[in-house]
Amino acid sequence: MTDAVHKRLALNATDERNAAREIERRERRESVLVRVVQLLIAVLLFGAWEWGARTGSISTFLFGSPSQVLKLAMARIENGSLLYGAYVTGLETIIGFLLGSLIGTAIGLGLWYSRFVARVMGVYILALGSIPVLALGPLIIIWFGVGIESKIILATVSCVIVALLQAYEGAQQVDKDLIKLLRSFGATKIQIFTKVVIPSSYGWVVAAAKLNVGFALIGAVIGEYISSEAGLGNIILIAGANYNIPLVLLGIFSLMILAFVLSMAVGVLERFLLKWKSANSR
Repeated sequence: MTDAVHKRLALNATDERNAAREIERRERRESVLVRVVQLLIAVLLFGAWEWGARTGSISTFLFGSPSQVLKLAMARIENGSLLYGAYVTGLETIIGFLLGSLIGTAIGLGLWYSRFVARVMGVYILALGSIPVLALGPLIIIWFGVGIESKIILATVSCVIVALLQAYEGAQQVDKDLIKLLRSFGATKIQIFTKVVIPSSYGWVVAAAKLNVGFALIGAVIGEYISSEAGLGNIILIAGANYNIPLVLLGIFSLMILAFVLSMAVGVLERFLLKWKSANSR
């Protein structure tokens, strides 16, 4: 009887492992298929665009062509202007993203300490959050100049409110019964904050970080549009003023690539923090 039970349990465990492997293989095949379809769509779109430009069906003056953009990209990479512009915009975005996320998260989690302060500050937070970054741009440029500092501040401001609201909401979602239980065992507020509130808000903070990558990039580019000496936004602005459509498109594609790389970096950071959290929770 015992041997039969052991055999059945072993058989069930084997079936579960085989099912898990099959699901993993299916997901891997689906991921490969998704990448292939995405690449095929891009090839078809750019191919149709280039074909239309070469046959005259599409005006190269208004829309340019992939070959023109590629030729311009090679020239700009060779003389270093494109890489320098991407470096400036990327630096503004990264610093603004880090500052905005840290400041907003710290304030949002800190508001958990006092419900009264949170209620008092709520209306001001919503008021600041309702102001478009574009409206603040001229003031920040006047106060801090046309250098990189003003772009970093605009990128920071673009991130603060989202990080603050997400962190505060995450702190408010902590299980109230768990907090009461910890208090009944004599836990201090700082212990509850560090051991429960911060870990429980992790998902909300990461979600804010994913959003803030794009917001930080938008803030930096807006600053470069208003007044700047370098950056991808500066390249697009000057190219547009000179009706250089291929250069405008090159700047736009460069921003897309930069946003993609930064989003991937946030994903890597998320996985690292998840491993760190799992290791510390054991």
